[in-house]
Amino acid sequence: MKKQRQVRYAGLTLAILGMLLLSTLAIAADTAKVMHPELSEQEMLTPCADCHREATPEVEKEWFNSLHGIAMVKCYQCHGTFGDFVVTPSRENCATCHLDMMEKCSKDKPCWECHVPHSFKEKK
Repeated sequence: MKKQRQVRYAGLTLAILGMLLLSTLAIAADTAKVMHPELSEQEMLTPCADCHREATPEVEKEWFNSLHGIAMVKCYQCHGTFGDFVVTPSRENCATCHLDMMEKCSKDKPCWECHVPHSFKEKK
């Protein structure tokens, strides 16, 4: 009986330590900013894809082959410009072009919970 209690306490202690570690990592990830190389005013006017073709080729290729890429929807139209860039566009950004679809979709979920970002294929 005493041994079982010790095993339970050990398991509970490990679970609590694991949760503390995960929450610390989540907080660190939220507060860590990805630093973009400093750009001149002229470089800030360069289309994102021009540099990201080399910097993040998988993302650029995914966008390029998507319906948005084929339609030539530019990065800034969803993500903003260099000065006001957001990694995760709001639902309002999507509604700019897709208001009809936004009215049909769940209001409590972002678009990318149902659609793969950049390819915009339905998740299965």
